[in-house]
Amino acid sequence: MGNMFMFIITILILTGVTFAIIFAMYMILTNFTPGQSKVQSDVEKMKSEIQPWMEELVEWRKEELNLLSFNNINKQIKKGIVKTAKGILTSIYQEPLIAYSFKQYFGKKKNAVLYARTADREFQYRIRDKAVAVSVDGQLLGLIQKDGRLLDPETKQLTARISRTDDELTLPIIIKDREVAGLLKPIAGQPLSSTDRAFEFVNQMEPADEELILSLSIWEILRKEVPLPVLEEKDFV
Repeated sequence: MGNMFMFIITILILTGVTFAIIFAMYMILTNFTPGQSKVQSDVEKMKSEIQPWMEELVEWRKEELNLLSFNNINKQIKKGIVKTAKGILTSIYQEPLIAYSFKQYFGKKKNAVLYARTADREFQYRIRDKAVAVSVDGQLLGLIQKDGRLLDPETKQLTARISRTDDELTLPIIIKDREVAGLLKPIAGQPLSSTDRAFEFVNQMEPADEELILSLSIWEILRKEVPLPVLEEKDFV
């Protein structure tokens, strides 16, 4: 009886180990170099996972840009074969403004997708080593380069840029040679208050400016919040 019991236990353990190996191989193979259909399928799942948060987002008005903070609530990060993250960026009054979900595919290089949503717009970032393709409401807006430049997807001409300087407290956002906003740069080792504004200033904007400012700012804030490969992070500094 004892031998039979040990035999059954051994079979169960071997079955479990085999299943774990097969599952790990499946996860690696399906998340190694995903095609466009796989990425879009994942984005739909990411949307559904944060749908309850999206329903709570406050109405987005032009004034909300001045009220956006670095405060990241409901933040969840899972690190495994496939790394994921999600959370909500709030206003300085703790109102939920931007919900996001992130997925880093298997591998040491940047191969990820970030989905972010305000009450009235959705932003999708396809993150690769050379550039980050950003789309707004399903339309490709541009390619964010490692140095913060946003290029037109067709002409590759400069559309806007966020200037990452070492000696300034703000990161200027420049559109057509106009400095339209200044995103605050968190000081290393200094914790941020939930009431700290993300922007030091936002100048008078043209109608199309807000979309460009948000596209660059959401990426600039969240790229340091999500689990991108550590060895590659220097590429985006």
